[in-house]
Amino acid sequence: MKLSILIATLQRIAAVGGDPDVMVSVQSQGELRGPTPAVGIIGAHAGFDWDSGRVLLTPAQPVVALTPEQVEAIVKSVRSGQSWHAYQTYKTLRQRCRDLEAQIAQIAPNNGPAPSA
Repeated sequence: MKLSILIATLQRIAAVGGDPDVMVSVQSQGELRGPTPAVGIIGAHAGFDWDSGRVLLTPAQPVVALTPEQVEAIVKSVRSGQSWHAYQTYKTLRQRCRDLEAQIAQIAPNNGPAPSA
């Protein structure tokens, strides 16, 4: 979106709606109930150097870019009653188990297959 379009849009909103809070909508992690999930804006500035030609808004809370696959994994985890952090811990521990099984197989290849976890 170009700054000129943003300014015109904000002027139309201000003319009808007074002086509302400015927010940025964020990804919902489950069902949408109540207001749209959003983060407030605490500042805006013109970019310089590498950010020249951009207007940067500063959110009131950190906003993190995720891949579509990460978003899908979060939504799936939340819908099944799990937390994102528990899912990430599970993935890490699962990989550690696989790595250890491979190490055991290299150390003792004649002792048969390693028991699966």
